[in-house]
Amino acid sequence: MKKILRFGNYLFLLLLLTGLTLWISFGLASWQGKTGLALLLLGLAGLSAYFISNISQFRTKNSRLNFIFASNLAVVVLLIVAIAAAVNYLGVKIHKRFDFTAAKIHSLSDQSVQVIKNLKKELVIKAFFSKSQGNLEGFNSLLELYRFYNDKIKASVIDPFLEPEIVKQYEIKTDGTMVFEYGGKSTRSEEVSEEAITNAIISLSRQGEKTIYFTQGHGEPDSDDSSENGYSEAKTGLEKLSFKVKKIVLFQEAAVPKDAAAVIVAGPQKPFFEKEIFLLANYLEKEQGRLLLLVNPFEGAEFKPLLKKFGLALEDNVAVEIDPLSRLMGGNYFMPVVAKYPEHAITKNFGYATMFPLCRGLAKITPPPGGTTLTFLASTSANSWGETQYETEVKTEQITKHPEDKSGPLDIAAAIEAGSAEKKTRVVVCGDSDFAQNKYYIFQANSNFFNNAISWLAEEKDLIAIAPKITSPRTVNLTQSSGRLVFFYTLIILPLLVFIVGIGIWLYRRKL
Repeated sequence: MKKILRFGNYLFLLLLLTGLTLWISFGLASWQGKTGLALLLLGLAGLSAYFISNISQFRTKNSRLNFIFASNLAVVVLLIVAIAAAVNYLGVKIHKRFDFTAAKIHSLSDQSVQVIKNLKKELVIKAFFSKSQGNLEGFNSLLELYRFYNDKIKASVIDPFLEPEIVKQYEIKTDGTMVFEYGGKSTRSEEVSEEAITNAIISLSRQGEKTIYFTQGHGEPDSDDSSENGYSEAKTGLEKLSFKVKKIVLFQEAAVPKDAAAVIVAGPQKPFFEKEIFLLANYLEKEQGRLLLLVNPFEGAEFKPLLKKFGLALEDNVAVEIDPLSRLMGGNYFMPVVAKYPEHAITKNFGYATMFPLCRGLAKITPPPGGTTLTFLASTSANSWGETQYETEVKTEQITKHPEDKSGPLDIAAAIEAGSAEKKTRVVVCGDSDFAQNKYYIFQANSNFFNNAISWLAEEKDLIAIAPKITSPRTVNLTQSSGRLVFFYTLIILPLLVFIVGIGIWLYRRKL
């Protein structure tokens, strides 16, 4: 009994520290946290009882040092408890998440955050997951991230095998189905991913459905073509953002349709008819329309007079990029890779590269038209130029800068606003249409650039952001000599040093 009382302070101190650890780690919401709080209080009570029962011994002359030590220990323990309590309180009141991964894979994308924050009503998610469903853990992790930004998100997990009446009510066919309900509308998804959940929220929270038109009839890439040169991926990306995508042959129409949120002219190989240019000009100037114009080098001369009205000129050249970044990213001299962007809604928070295969330069017309704002969105590096003899140099395989070639950086994409403050005409022009083809659409931020341009044109601010991130392997490549160095240092040298230091300390203490 005396031994128990003698070492009671250590036992109670151990209980206090154990309880403190559990309390901070799990919080009071879990049983581990509640157990930790109980151990913490028991340890405090035990230490207090120990000091009170031994107060007479601490006050004796011979035990003065012990008393001072015990008093200091008590003060330190109380300070630790006070600091831990303050940190825990601030952690509850001020909730902040930090993601230190390079690609921010444990955080939601800017797009998702914007969509979540703009939810005005309660979003109900019914997740039909059985206990054996492998996606349940992933769903709970994602749900925690979404709830962090908006507490209007309510979710419940329903086991389809235990509650068949609810399964019948919602006509659930597959284990792992999520049903989203918002504002009297509902949708569902069987894919547990940030992209799927965000797209479901977008489709429910948007007011109405906006239509995007792809022009046809001049050799433009087909939005239904799934080959590497088609635009089916771009169409799918727009549909995921809840846009309705249609085709239009302008020379068969009397005007651009009234429901057109934006018109896309992508890489026409044959010139547009005069009537079509007139319809587009009327749509932009009188209807304050929205146009995404992707014009490849040495094509689209018929658009020059129209763009001149907005202060932009199409240059007859091909961008040659000799910066090594293009080669590192898989491109060549005629495939500039852009990694830096100006401040604009389309490229805001861009931290990814875009590739523009075989693009032309753009230039401002001075003086600019009144009431027009022109912002260049992407430019080549200073180590580039605008090649005017492209076909000759491709045949001879000799890439040379000539005196008449414009030196870089070359502007290759631009955003234009014109008109009144209430309703402005918006135009996005890019000197390349290949970047949105299926074979390049998935490259880095190509899809983001295309989708953001359409979202800006259609005035869908919530959709302008970086898409959900993907993980990429991070490896360290060691040479044979480097591998040997790591091996000997970690398995031989470092343990040997620890052993030698330990022996030295032991021999020194023996002499004392």
